[in-house]
Amino acid sequence: MLSIGIIWNSASQFKENILSDISEYGEVLNVFDLILDNQYDTFVRDIYSDDAIDNWKIDKKIETMKQSSDYRGVIVVVLNIDTTEQYYHAHKKRMVYVNLDRLKRNIREKYSQLVSVYFFDNVFHLTDDEKEFEECAETLARYTAEELIPQKHGKVKKLGIKK
Repeated sequence: MLSIGIIWNSASQFKENILSDISEYGEVLNVFDLILDNQYDTFVRDIYSDDAIDNWKIDKKIETMKQSSDYRGVIVVVLNIDTTEQYYHAHKKRMVYVNLDRLKRNIREKYSQLVSVYFFDNVFHLTDDEKEFEECAETLARYTAEELIPQKHGKVKKLGIKK
């Protein structure tokens, strides 16, 4: 399954290490920097617009990410990951994919110890399913003309994703 990861600015200095960790879970199809400057706050809010996250948590996440780094951008990672195994996630009250959940938890746990100011998941965001992938892809399309999945992978037309 295709998934979009976002390495937040607070962890951007660990980009190469995080990409190496991600590649242990799946095939990295594309990586690009998205410089947001004065659109940073709006972008973060847009990413979480369909999630059931309280606004105060998003505000605090933005605040701590800005405290961690002067860089106002993110690193976008598109990956293909095996999703054959699922389990019931009691907190989310739904089935989740084992590899996606494990990847997200491992990156967050490892790098939360290394960022200068940590708050609830201000290291790494990862789409959980196809619906979240599509929503995130639509959000990214409003901020960049970057092709999410290079044509050489041949999955763009199948997904209907446009630049």
